[in-house]
Amino acid sequence: MESKQTYFVDISSGDILQDPNQNASPSFRIFATPTEVNELKMLFNDNYDDDMSTMRRAQVPFRQYHNSPEDNHYDQSMRDIYAKIYLLGDEEARSHITAIGVLENTSDHHVREDIENLK
Repeated sequence: MESKQTYFVDISSGDILQDPNQNASPSFRIFATPTEVNELKMLFNDNYDDDMSTMRRAQVPFRQYHNSPEDNHYDQSMRDIYAKIYLLGDEEARSHITAIGVLENTSDHHVREDIENLK
């Protein structure tokens, strides 16, 4: 059985560090096994790919955001990251994620059932 360790996650860079240095600005503290950290890293990798797709989409001026599957994929990958951090995070992380409402189910966005069930 893998034991959980403390990690610090920087949402903007995608860094997951055990010991943040002075240059790091971690957004959240999580408690995770190495397997869970790898799962979170994969979510950040997917998010990076989705971000690159939105950049390519942005070069087409007549395609609006609300009609863009690329942007929808990016938004969903961000919700997936926040959902994983919510599951692994400390109370402060959960409170912050709840406060910003990123996992809220709105009529404009489809939220996966497993994310909705986190509440």
